[in-house]
Amino acid sequence: MAPDLSRLTALLGFGSALLGFIPLFAHVPLLPQLLFAGGLLAGLAREVRGTVTVPPPFLTVGATALFLWYAAQFSRHNPALPVICILTVLLAARLAAEKTPRTWLQLCALSLFALAASSLFDLGPRFLLLLVLMLPVLALQVVLLTMQGHGVTRLAGPALRHLLVVGLLIPVCSLLLVPLFFSMLPRTRLPLWSFIQQAGGTTPGGLSDTVVPGRSSTVPDSGPLVFRAELERRPAGQLYWRVAVFSRLDERGWQRDSGVQTVRVTGQPVRIEQTITMEPGSSRMLVGLDLPVSFTHPGGSSIPGATWNRPLPASRRVRYTVTSLPDGAGALRTPPAREQLTSLPAGVSPRLRQLAQRFRREGTSDRQRLDAVVTWFRNGNFRYSRNDLPTGADALERFLFERRAGHCEFFASAFAHLARGAGIPARLVGGYLGGEFNELGAYYRITEERAHVWVEAWLEREGWVRIDPSSFAINADVALGGQRRTSLAQQTRLLLDTLDHLWTSAVITYDFERQLELASGMSSRLHVVRLGDLRRWSWAIGGGCLLGLLSWYGVRCWRAGHLRREERLLRRFRAAIKRDFGLSVDRNTGLFDCAERTGNARVRTFADIYGGAVYRGRRLTEEEAAQLRRLLRQGFLIRPE
Repeated sequence: MAPDLSRLTALLGFGSALLGFIPLFAHVPLLPQLLFAGGLLAGLAREVRGTVTVPPPFLTVGATALFLWYAAQFSRHNPALPVICILTVLLAARLAAEKTPRTWLQLCALSLFALAASSLFDLGPRFLLLLVLMLPVLALQVVLLTMQGHGVTRLAGPALRHLLVVGLLIPVCSLLLVPLFFSMLPRTRLPLWSFIQQAGGTTPGGLSDTVVPGRSSTVPDSGPLVFRAELERRPAGQLYWRVAVFSRLDERGWQRDSGVQTVRVTGQPVRIEQTITMEPGSSRMLVGLDLPVSFTHPGGSSIPGATWNRPLPASRRVRYTVTSLPDGAGALRTPPAREQLTSLPAGVSPRLRQLAQRFRREGTSDRQRLDAVVTWFRNGNFRYSRNDLPTGADALERFLFERRAGHCEFFASAFAHLARGAGIPARLVGGYLGGEFNELGAYYRITEERAHVWVEAWLEREGWVRIDPSSFAINADVALGGQRRTSLAQQTRLLLDTLDHLWTSAVITYDFERQLELASGMSSRLHVVRLGDLRRWSWAIGGGCLLGLLSWYGVRCWRAGHLRREERLLRRFRAAIKRDFGLSVDRNTGLFDCAERTGNARVRTFADIYGGAVYRGRRLTEEEAAQLRRLLRQGFLIRPE
């Protein structure tokens, strides 16, 4: 029995509503979630049992009231949430309402709008997957609604399959054009949603404008993704990602610099380039492998200590390129203000001052005093810990002389205090340490728990020297992110992360600047094309077109000789009708119509055998095909045997 087109339309309609609402589910409040679920159940009950669960007047009044309520909440600071709530209410109302072709079309439009609205919150690979699934569903539903509008309620198996194939070709052809239009359509220099959606993601790394050891007794050992860095695998000791410099020390802790310092490079040291993709967050600082000397981010400006900022809040992902010098060789030679970088606040512990004075007396140069502080830390039996940390005003003193366990802020701050007390200019640098290297994508993945603080000390003949006091802990290899085991689950996670990174690089961060780069690259290639190259290309293009035409003609000839048995018999039947009766029969004329017009018993026999098989969705048997061939061979104008 041929399937009912109205049931197929209902199935596609409910499916499109689910595809549109799935990405919004996590972002709408509880009431719209319940309304959508109730509307879906009411619509299913109406379609399956024919029962009216929600009276139309009540449905109209309720939807209007909720529409006005959510519309009143719309504001410049809260534009997205009211919109998706209104879309969910309208979806629920259309699902529960009595279905007409107009209602189904409205449901199609609302489902597509809901999926588009989800891009306000997340434009990840899931959005593309749902869009690819929704396009054929909507195309097939529109085709079925059009056929029902012309009075067609049922279709046989072959006709239905043909309809489904044609309906699916529409979104497939449109998807083939997506890459072309995506690369060519104009883009703004600034992100559209940065003006209306100021809420970003997580704050990268938990880095702040101050470093104050002892603010919390625990430090999280996990966190969200902060950024990815595309570069070749490097030794773990070179993976220091620089973000901020803290030179000013007072009673409140270490404060971020406010002046400006340029990076001066001497000689021709080795340079390392990285492509950084930062996740959304509230930080205005750009990340670069220590020591960054240049950034390609539009509008990015240099700030103190070879760190850089950007002009806009990070309400979207940011992608840029960094050029760095490994270990800062030959850079940052500008002498610092020595008095400022050797002063200690008045509230520093007397024991800490006494220890620093001892280091001052142990050497005659800054290098000897610095080596003395390093040796003391190495032999101090310190442990790196994220839990049960000392807190309060005397936290640093307790770390140095009692607990001897803490995280990077304790190690770096204590070391810098001792260095300054010994007369060595010192400051803190905040950023990230290490990262998980993804072999599939050839990039490092840096998460929030890798936030780190280290020390830079000034030596007259060497410039700024990086010291990481956390590496002096007896458990530093394990605590600072040593090698992790690679399980099947870990490999699967890395594969998914690679796909997400490819999507982000190719789609999310594709902006006006990258369009200009693409156009410039194509223009430069065209400028170097010579006349001889054009001739060779013309021959190649002409040969390709000729080959395509020959292939097309060959396929047509092959199909003519390899048609299905039923199609060949039908063509012979039409030719025989024209020969014997002088009637022109096209593809839209049915066999039984031919039998009625001719009044011939042999034509009726042919129609009964052929229609009894093909029109019922099955192929002809060998016996039936032989009988039809015999009828065609003998002709229709002889008497039956």
